[in-house]
Amino acid sequence: MSADPADAVSPRPAGDPPAIGEDGRLFHERLLPGPGTAAVVVLLAAVVGIAVAPLGTIGALVAGVLALIVGAVVIVLASPVLEVAGGELRLGRAHIPTELLGEPEVLRGEDWQRTMGQDFEPLAHHCTRPWVARGLRIAVLDTEDPTTAWVASTRRPEDLALAVRTAQAATAR
Repeated sequence: MSADPADAVSPRPAGDPPAIGEDGRLFHERLLPGPGTAAVVVLLAAVVGIAVAPLGTIGALVAGVLALIVGAVVIVLASPVLEVAGGELRLGRAHIPTELLGEPEVLRGEDWQRTMGQDFEPLAHHCTRPWVARGLRIAVLDTEDPTTAWVASTRRPEDLALAVRTAQAATAR
């Protein structure tokens, strides 16, 4: 069994369309960093507390706790959200109607490494994070758009691809 919760078996059968949430979202994921980043934030908060220690124990504790809270808030706010809702794909602050996108291509392992390395597309819109080693590439079909594709890191590439296909089918009707 894998330690990554994103690799766990989904409770819905494969091929079933994703459930639409009460807010109309087909897919939602925040690309939070792994435990290593959390450990760095805790260590930095401890350093802040130690740096303030000469001013007093209470001041050191308050400064350390405030640094920890600020670090956690920065991590959450700096982590992009991937979402499919309302006929649009959103990657961070960017969004595009799903009807302007081609077939989603799930990328794992060597395919992901090649996409991020030798086959890197400078004209594509990238929303990638180094701590997520799998993702999705979707070609842009709009001839007026200079962007060739949207490439995104995601811990659940199959679910995101299915959500995009479902949104495309819903707008095609």
